[in-house]
Amino acid sequence: MLKKFPFAALLCAVALASGCTTHLSEGQKRELDAYEQKGLKAEEKSVGTAAVLGIFPMAGYFYTGPVLAVTTLPLYPFLGPLWMPYDSAQSAKNRNYYATKEFVEREKRKALTEIDHKMEDKQLTYEQHVREQRLIEAKYSPY
Repeated sequence: MLKKFPFAALLCAVALASGCTTHLSEGQKRELDAYEQKGLKAEEKSVGTAAVLGIFPMAGYFYTGPVLAVTTLPLYPFLGPLWMPYDSAQSAKNRNYYATKEFVEREKRKALTEIDHKMEDKQLTYEQHVREQRLIEAKYSPY
Protein backbone atom coordinates (compact mmCIF):
# COMPACT_ATOMS: atom_id res chain seq x y z
CA MET A 1 0.00 0.00 0.00
CA LEU A 2 2.75 2.45 0.92
CA LYS A 3 4.62 1.62 -2.29
CA LYS A 4 1.68 2.92 -4.32
CA PHE A 5 1.46 6.21 -2.41
CA PRO A 6 4.38 7.99 -4.16
CA PHE A 7 2.99 6.97 -7.57
CA ALA A 8 -0.50 8.16 -6.62
CA ALA A 9 0.88 11.42 -5.24
CA LEU A 10 2.88 11.98 -8.41
CA LEU A 11 -0.14 11.21 -10.57
CA CYS A 12 -2.28 13.69 -8.58
CA ALA A 13 0.39 16.38 -8.84
CA VAL A 14 0.65 15.90 -12.60
CA ALA A 15 -3.14 15.96 -12.87
CA LEU A 16 -3.32 19.24 -11.01
CA ALA A 17 -0.47 20.82 -12.97
CA SER A 18 -1.49 19.69 -16.43
CA GLY A 19 -4.51 20.46 -18.49
CA CYS A 20 -5.43 23.33 -16.23
CA THR A 21 -5.06 26.28 -18.48
CA THR A 22 -6.60 29.43 -17.20
CA HIS A 23 -9.90 29.85 -18.99
CA LEU A 24 -11.58 33.18 -19.60
CA SER A 25 -13.83 34.59 -16.91
CA GLU A 26 -17.34 35.72 -17.80
CA GLY A 27 -16.21 39.36 -17.87
CA GLN A 28 -13.37 38.54 -20.24
CA LYS A 29 -15.76 36.62 -22.51
CA ARG A 30 -18.11 39.63 -22.65
CA GLU A 31 -15.17 41.94 -23.34
CA LEU A 32 -13.94 39.70 -26.18
CA ASP A 33 -17.47 39.55 -27.64
CA ALA A 34 -17.70 43.35 -27.53
CA TYR A 35 -14.37 43.70 -29.34
CA GLU A 36 -15.56 41.17 -31.92
CA GLN A 37 -18.75 43.16 -32.51
CA LYS A 38 -16.64 46.29 -33.07
CA GLY A 39 -14.41 44.41 -35.51
CA LEU A 40 -11.36 44.65 -33.27
CA LYS A 41 -10.85 40.98 -32.42
CA ALA A 42 -7.42 39.55 -33.20
CA GLU A 43 -7.28 35.80 -33.75
CA GLU A 44 -3.83 34.50 -32.99
CA LYS A 45 -4.86 30.83 -32.69
CA SER A 46 -7.82 29.04 -34.24
CA VAL A 47 -10.13 27.57 -31.60
CA GLY A 48 -11.29 24.81 -33.98
CA THR A 49 -7.76 23.82 -34.93
CA ALA A 50 -6.76 23.72 -31.27
CA ALA A 51 -9.71 21.46 -30.44
CA VAL A 52 -8.93 19.06 -33.30
CA LEU A 53 -5.24 18.96 -32.39
CA GLY A 54 -6.24 18.34 -28.77
CA ILE A 55 -7.32 14.84 -29.76
CA PHE A 56 -3.68 13.92 -30.36
CA PRO A 57 -1.17 13.63 -27.49
CA MET A 58 0.26 17.08 -26.69
CA ALA A 59 -0.46 18.49 -30.17
CA GLY A 60 -3.17 20.92 -29.01
CA TYR A 61 -0.96 22.31 -26.28
CA PHE A 62 2.02 22.65 -28.62
CA TYR A 63 -0.24 24.58 -30.99
CA THR A 64 -1.53 27.00 -28.34
CA GLY A 65 1.66 27.25 -26.33
CA PRO A 66 4.18 24.57 -25.35
CA VAL A 67 4.13 25.34 -21.62
CA LEU A 68 1.79 22.51 -20.60
CA ALA A 69 2.57 20.09 -23.42
CA VAL A 70 5.19 18.00 -21.62
CA THR A 71 3.22 17.66 -18.39
CA THR A 72 0.17 16.28 -20.17
CA LEU A 73 1.76 13.17 -21.63
CA PRO A 74 1.44 10.98 -18.50
CA LEU A 75 -2.29 11.73 -18.27
CA TYR A 76 -3.12 11.28 -21.93
CA PRO A 77 -4.19 7.61 -21.67
CA PHE A 78 -6.61 8.47 -18.84
CA LEU A 79 -8.12 11.84 -19.71
CA GLY A 80 -6.53 12.97 -22.95
CA PRO A 81 -9.13 12.20 -25.61
CA LEU A 82 -11.92 13.55 -23.41
CA TRP A 83 -10.39 16.63 -21.80
CA MET A 84 -7.62 17.89 -24.04
CA PRO A 85 -9.72 19.00 -27.05
CA TYR A 86 -11.82 21.20 -24.75
CA ASP A 87 -8.81 22.47 -22.83
CA SER A 88 -6.83 23.22 -26.00
CA ALA A 89 -9.78 25.17 -27.41
CA GLN A 90 -10.07 27.16 -24.19
CA SER A 91 -6.33 27.84 -24.29
CA ALA A 92 -6.69 29.19 -27.85
CA LYS A 93 -9.54 31.47 -26.69
CA ASN A 94 -7.30 32.69 -23.88
CA ARG A 95 -4.46 33.45 -26.33
CA ASN A 96 -6.90 35.27 -28.64
CA TYR A 97 -8.22 37.36 -25.75
CA TYR A 98 -4.75 38.63 -24.83
CA ALA A 99 -3.81 39.10 -28.49
CA THR A 100 -6.95 41.21 -28.92
CA LYS A 101 -6.14 43.29 -25.84
CA GLU A 102 -2.63 43.97 -27.17
CA PHE A 103 -3.93 44.82 -30.66
CA VAL A 104 -6.57 47.23 -29.32
CA GLU A 105 -4.09 48.96 -27.02
CA ARG A 106 -1.54 49.31 -29.82
CA GLU A 107 -4.12 50.76 -32.25
CA LYS A 108 -5.46 53.12 -29.58
CA ARG A 109 -1.95 54.42 -28.79
CA LYS A 110 -1.30 54.90 -32.49
CA ALA A 111 -4.52 56.91 -32.97
CA LEU A 112 -3.89 59.04 -29.87
CA THR A 113 -0.32 59.75 -30.96
CA GLU A 114 -1.60 60.83 -34.36
CA ILE A 115 -4.01 63.41 -32.93
CA ASP A 116 -1.33 64.61 -30.50
CA HIS A 117 0.95 65.33 -33.45
CA LYS A 118 -1.88 67.13 -35.23
CA MET A 119 -2.40 69.34 -32.19
CA GLU A 120 1.35 70.02 -31.95
CA ASP A 121 1.34 71.02 -35.61
CA LYS A 122 -1.60 73.36 -34.92
CA GLN A 123 -3.91 71.37 -37.21
CA LEU A 124 -6.30 70.81 -34.29
CA THR A 125 -7.43 73.14 -31.55
CA TYR A 126 -7.54 71.96 -27.96
CA GLU A 127 -11.30 71.46 -28.13
CA GLN A 128 -11.03 69.44 -31.35
CA HIS A 129 -8.28 67.37 -29.76
CA VAL A 130 -10.46 66.56 -26.74
CA ARG A 131 -13.37 65.65 -29.02
CA GLU A 132 -11.17 63.38 -31.15
CA GLN A 133 -9.68 61.84 -28.03
CA ARG A 134 -13.15 60.95 -26.72
CA LEU A 135 -14.06 59.38 -30.05
CA ILE A 136 -10.91 57.28 -29.99
CA GLU A 137 -11.54 56.23 -26.39
CA ALA A 138 -15.08 55.17 -27.33
CA LYS A 139 -13.91 53.30 -30.43
CA TYR A 140 -11.33 51.23 -28.57
CA SER A 141 -13.39 50.66 -25.43
CA PRO A 142 -14.98 47.22 -25.16
CA TYR A 143 -18.29 48.66 -23.93
